[in-house]
Amino acid sequence: MLSKNLSVSDKYKKYLSKSFYMMSLVLGVSLISACSDSDSNTSSTGNTVDPRLRVIHASPDAPAVNVYAAIGLDPANRPAPVISALDYAQSSGALSVPAGSYDIIVEGIIPGGNADVITVSSFALSNTAEVTVFAVEPVSAIEPLVVNNSASTPSSSGVALAVVHASPDAPAVDVYVTAPGADISSIDPTLSFSFKESVDAGVVPVGQYQIRVTLAGTKTVVFDSGTVDLSGFGAQKLMIAALSNTSSVALATSPIKLLVATDTAQLTLFDTATSTGARVTHVSPDAGSVAGGPVEVFASSSVLPTSPTELIDAFSYTDIVPNGTGDYVAVPAGDYIFDVAPNTDTIGDSVFTSPALTLAAGEEYSVFAVGRVAMTPAFSLLATLDTNRSVATEARVKVVHAAPAAGIVDVFVTPAGAFTPAEVEAGMAGAPLLDDFAFSEISDYVAVSPGSYDIRVLAGGMTAINVEGFALTAGLVASVVARGPIEPAGAPADFNVIVLTN
Repeated sequence: MLSKNLSVSDKYKKYLSKSFYMMSLVLGVSLISACSDSDSNTSSTGNTVDPRLRVIHASPDAPAVNVYAAIGLDPANRPAPVISALDYAQSSGALSVPAGSYDIIVEGIIPGGNADVITVSSFALSNTAEVTVFAVEPVSAIEPLVVNNSASTPSSSGVALAVVHASPDAPAVDVYVTAPGADISSIDPTLSFSFKESVDAGVVPVGQYQIRVTLAGTKTVVFDSGTVDLSGFGAQKLMIAALSNTSSVALATSPIKLLVATDTAQLTLFDTATSTGARVTHVSPDAGSVAGGPVEVFASSSVLPTSPTELIDAFSYTDIVPNGTGDYVAVPAGDYIFDVAPNTDTIGDSVFTSPALTLAAGEEYSVFAVGRVAMTPAFSLLATLDTNRSVATEARVKVVHAAPAAGIVDVFVTPAGAFTPAEVEAGMAGAPLLDDFAFSEISDYVAVSPGSYDIRVLAGGMTAINVEGFALTAGLVASVVARGPIEPAGAPADFNVIVLTN
């Protein structure tokens, strides 16, 4: 597969190793400190309980990691990781670890083969307080942040809160935790803190609250949670962390989101005014000829001021809305039904009505008009969730098959200049990245080392699309859309790609 042709250079292994060095230190320190506090973690009956450790990934441009821990861990024959593929804004949950002497390996998930970036040997574990380790700061300056759960023990009518400022993109802030709709203009903040500071907020009664974050010393709200219901969290301890937003549509409203972590689950809260992002690409080869020209797209939804609403006017083959491969239209989150019609300004002329699509707040989606209006494969709308977070150690690519004339294809992505199209056709480039890739399929994202690549799409064993020297820079997220000739009058050889980026 891809790993045969795309390898990770030594400089990226060294870079990732350096980036996660401080994280390893804090893991070690937190485990060592656990041993010096053997009386701090006991049950209500006085019996000791196992150490509890949670990891939260809060570095906005760092890759995901695996964490291995075992007694007598053999790096060459390691067990399954205790934490797998922990990505940004994710919590591992609270891990209960039996007492013993552990070896720990932190493995960075990077293109072409993972790299061990941490080796911590022979740490004796007995009882410990409940500890959460955050990886904070951008990857170039990543460092650990150790935070204890709230020291309070809530009853079934209360929730204990620990609150952490883990966003490098937000300044010092004040936080107001109030009843929904309360006026904050004349009250003091519930707590105040700066980046990397944490506060044990103690126990609050279960019920409904509103969390507002303002710039320190002002009433300028930079985050508003709306109504948050804590009724289902009685007797639990919550870790609430302010993290950086990484999608453009979320950043348009607030620099932060809140991650609420329990021992076993997590919830992400966006600012209540956060929209969803959508971009639409016209890749239906015969829609224009059937409609007699451009088409238009209507959106029907209960969240729109008027419904249906003309979303796109005069939409032609290969057009992208909005104009720009990295932009999105901000629309209210909710359920949508789309209609595609000739450009006559009336939904009554619709030639296609989509199933209901749910667009979530803070997320970004690409929608592709594909297929044929007059023939098979039938016209449809494909929607895909875009994950546009830039990762400093990789580029990411997903592929969309929107060329019905090509049929089932194989997709090869190889280092630039490594193979000619003829050599790819002859099988000299190894296995394809995508084998027997059918029309309307959308691949998962594939992480690759930054560099220059050749993309070849083979139909019937012959090169239908040849893109050479395509630059994939660190942090780039791209969707490569294979499209065919316009129909029925297009040149048969007019196959190409549309590239959408973050």
